[in-house]
Amino acid sequence: MLFSYQMFGWMLGLLILCWAVFRTKLFAFMDNPGSRRIERLDGLRFILAFSVAMHHYVYSYYYLHGQPWTPAVFVHNLLNLRLGAFAVTLFFMLSGYLFAHSGPVSWIQFYQKRLLRIAPVFCLSSACCILLALYLQRHTLVTRDMLLNLYYWFDTGITGIKPGLFGMQDARLINAGVYWTLYWEWAFYFSLPLICILRPKTGLLPLAIIVIFIAVYLIAPFNQQKAYFIACFAIGALARILSETVQISKKFCDIGIVLLLVLIFCITNGNYNINFLPLFAMLFGLIALGGDIFGLLRLKAFIRLGDASYSIYLLHGLAWYGMNKYIAVQNLVLNRTQYTLVSTAVLLILLTICTLTFQYIEKPFIALGRRKFSWLKE
Repeated sequence: MLFSYQMFGWMLGLLILCWAVFRTKLFAFMDNPGSRRIERLDGLRFILAFSVAMHHYVYSYYYLHGQPWTPAVFVHNLLNLRLGAFAVTLFFMLSGYLFAHSGPVSWIQFYQKRLLRIAPVFCLSSACCILLALYLQRHTLVTRDMLLNLYYWFDTGITGIKPGLFGMQDARLINAGVYWTLYWEWAFYFSLPLICILRPKTGLLPLAIIVIFIAVYLIAPFNQQKAYFIACFAIGALARILSETVQISKKFCDIGIVLLLVLIFCITNGNYNINFLPLFAMLFGLIALGGDIFGLLRLKAFIRLGDASYSIYLLHGLAWYGMNKYIAVQNLVLNRTQYTLVSTAVLLILLTICTLTFQYIEKPFIALGRRKFSWLKE
């Protein structure tokens, strides 16, 4: 595996390769010309999903070489260590931004949309994990509590629980254990009705500030990580207010984003440390105000892959696990160059598969979620 600056150079090369490949007409089916979505946020989604994938790339390599799934394995790849918290933080802020003004006519239809948006690829990822665990445990199969365990694997992330499968206690690591963030996304969605009750009475700005105050000063002393995640959603809502009331030149935003990125990746430690949250808040705020990192987030390839970011997020762990497991089982001896080339090919195959899962799984269910079924009544 590449270390330090070599890893940074490779990841930069991967982004350039993604731009070259996915901007071609071959992937024109991903275009949505009539969409009213904000393109730079789609580009941001891809960068964040890519960051998570590269974070778990290091975890997976060392885990399948006999080392525990702990941050200690990042001793030679500190950039990759920081990519995980960076991506999750901005993903949660993005959710807060997008749902800041939520007030659907029908809450039943709202949750119908959310369920049909989350469940299909979630179930696909879980099914792949289950089948792979079943194959790996075929000689030492344990069926105790099998039905209960399978239930948790298809709960769409609401419980946040992913038990062992067929005697394989660490089965959740087959897809890099990414389901835990969906637990927080669902918690945010379930809080929206209460937010909609309070928002007209307080206003969105005071409500977001109150939530941040409660998180930082009342929750953080007891559980800093929970406080951090709660504050992220509220900061996303603040960024939405900021984008609607403040105007700053795009050049200023882009320069600020670059400086903040350098600062974040120099001084943060990869933990969800609430002391660093102001830096992330300023970074996301500048993106909300129109910053796109000098056009990087508006590249057509990244916008296309941004649509597939949910698939990338839920399936990349399977790709890394499958690759490393195959190398280990076959007793293949690869030098750094060979391993990097194989990893590059696997990533490109994964991204291509994810464009297809978006087109043929996610997109049809998104459309289905927009339908109002006659049997659904308030």
